[in-house]
Amino acid sequence: MPLVKKRIFLAAGGTSDQVLSGTTFEYVDPNTVLRVAAAVDTAGTSATADTTMDFTVNNSEFSRNVSVSKLVDGEPFSAAESSNYVLNNMITTGAIRNRPIITFTNTTAATRTIDVAVFIGN
Repeated sequence: MPLVKKRIFLAAGGTSDQVLSGTTFEYVDPNTVLRVAAAVDTAGTSATADTTMDFTVNNSEFSRNVSVSKLVDGEPFSAAESSNYVLNNMITTGAIRNRPIITFTNTTAATRTIDVAVFIGN
């Protein structure tokens, strides 16, 4: 099963590009599992509510302004079902093509590093 992993460096006040844009998985088939995990390196601060994720598929919102979990030392980052970093786990329902759109927003005054993993399977 495919896994798309990226590290995003997001400037203060910025919103990321669509995570799956330009990949083979910009569009997926019906009945495809999409599991999105993300973690933010807060550079020594405890605030994570200032880094959020939006996730839509075919104009249906599944997550809006969801706080991204802080990356925890000693806890491996993954998109496994049991991972504490999973923010969304769903199955696509569109009859023909499904377009998942995942973006992150940083409302802090500092650059944030976001690790994201999208598991794509059946």
